[in-house]
Amino acid sequence: MFISDYPDLFWGIVASMYIGNIMLLFLNLPLIGMWVKILEIPYSLLFPLIILFCFIGVYSLNSNVYEIFIMILFGLCGISSEDLTIR
Repeated sequence: MFISDYPDLFWGIVASMYIGNIMLLFLNLPLIGMWVKILEIPYSLLFPLIILFCFIGVYSLNSNVYEIFIMILFGLCGISSEDLTIR
């Protein structure tokens, strides 16, 4: 129904996705070297930094500690036994 009722809006959204992908392509190609350098960071340092940035991001949305606990709960639900092995 959305496509038949609002075709201009639908095709505008599709076009914006194509434009966004082209822009990301032009932005990311020069930054490939930087992304490779990030992969050289040891896992023992990179993992806590990712967790820290996740905590900061969740808390900054609504300044609610309860949402951090929700994030931790869903994170624990998504952990598999392979993720728990020591690297």
